[in-house]
Amino acid sequence: MNRIVSSSPGRIRIRDKRLRDQARLNELRKELLKITAITELQGNARTGSIVVNFDPSVIEIAALETKLDLAVDKVLAESLTPPLLTKKRINRYNKIAMMGSSAASLALAAARRKRWRHLHALTGYLFVANLGVHLYLYRKSLFR
Repeated sequence: MNRIVSSSPGRIRIRDKRLRDQARLNELRKELLKITAITELQGNARTGSIVVNFDPSVIEIAALETKLDLAVDKVLAESLTPPLLTKKRINRYNKIAMMGSSAASLALAAARRKRWRHLHALTGYLFVANLGVHLYLYRKSLFR
C-alpha cells in the first residue's frame, strides 16, 4: 500500500497512523537505513510520519518508492506485543475486587458473628484500598 503523502526530488514523506508508536517508528528507521540512497531520516511519532532525504542521482524515485513501500509494509505487518497491564485491564480487575470485597464485607456484617468482625474490617479495608486505586486511575476526570 502506498503511504507516501508527498514527494519532491530528494525528499519523500511517509505517513501512517501506526507510526505514532515510537517503537514502530524506530523499527522503520532501522529498516530504511539499509537502503543506500537514503542520506537522512527525520521521524515524528506525534504525527506518525517520517521524512526521507535521499540522493536522486543514485536511485530513481520510482525504484525508491517501491523499496520504501516494501519496508513500511514489512514493519507495519509485524505485530507489537501489547502491554500486559493496560489502564483498562487494571481498572477491570480493580472493579471486580471492589465488588467482591464490598459484597463480602456486607455479608460478614449481616452474619453478626463476633469472630467474623475482623474479617468484616479486613474486607472493608480492601474495598477502601481498591477505591483509592480507582480514584487514582480516574484522577484527571474527577474534577472536570
